[in-house]
Amino acid sequence: MRYALLFLYAILSVSCQEEKTLPPQNMILGSWSSIDNTNQFANKRGFEFFPDSIFEDKYGFFSDRFYYSDSVNDPYNRYFRYFGTKSKYALSKDSLRLFNPAIQKWSSYKVEKLTPDTLIITTNVKDERGGTFIKKTYKTDTIPDFDAIYFYSSPCYGSCPVVSLLIKNNGDILYIGGANVKNKGLYQSNIGKEAFNRIQEKFKRADYMNLEDAYSAKVTDVSSVDIYFIKDNKVVKTIEDYGADGPNELVWAYFPLELIEQELDLKKLEIPDDIAKEFNIDKDYKDIVFYVGERMGFDFLIRLSDNI
Repeated sequence: MRYALLFLYAILSVSCQEEKTLPPQNMILGSWSSIDNTNQFANKRGFEFFPDSIFEDKYGFFSDRFYYSDSVNDPYNRYFRYFGTKSKYALSKDSLRLFNPAIQKWSSYKVEKLTPDTLIITTNVKDERGGTFIKKTYKTDTIPDFDAIYFYSSPCYGSCPVVSLLIKNNGDILYIGGANVKNKGLYQSNIGKEAFNRIQEKFKRADYMNLEDAYSAKVTDVSSVDIYFIKDNKVVKTIEDYGADGPNELVWAYFPLELIEQELDLKKLEIPDDIAKEFNIDKDYKDIVFYVGERMGFDFLIRLSDNI
């Protein structure tokens, strides 16, 4: 009996040592969500680290100044240049370095704590912020797929992108850029089925079918987004999120869609005469798709998708 207990103790000791010596490069892998509650945007921060020294910043990377799609005198033509959500990282001992492609610089953080479920990073650099993050895991196998998704982002008292887009599961995209975007007007593109599946997986991580129909932050003059999920030609779920008040996974899923146009190979589209007449659109007006609105944008893009 004594030998059996000694043998069990030896196994447990080895197991504990293996857990303690788990390499940081493995421990950091996965999705991390901020628990900073100082304001509504601080707790939306998040990262996902992959084995090939690639990480995803859930907010993405943006230029630190405005660009203009046309005249600098038109306040509705200014936009931030978007560099996507993924970049490079390096982890060694108690140091985490993240590369920002928007400014072509590395940001350095001190790793105060890294366990399988907690990451704490700090920095002394102005305008950069550390924080405490918790590991997130997801089971999405039982969450239903959707065939298409419609996304709309409204104007705000500022430079929010005004966008309507429809993405189908074959990768086809119809896009309307209204204001504060690089490409204003009506376009089509294709991102491929794999890219659609990645978008779908993000919304499944948010458990989209079980979310509230509407979220609203207690702030004013900010943008609202509306999302329609379509299955078998029917809208099976709609979500409105004013001021990014929804769960982190929801915001992380739709945030890149606002500026996806900057990553697309776009083809300009002309509105067929019969559809223009049906929606009472003046084709001679310069900004014919400036304020199509949430519901009209949906009806218009669905109708257009059946025609091309």
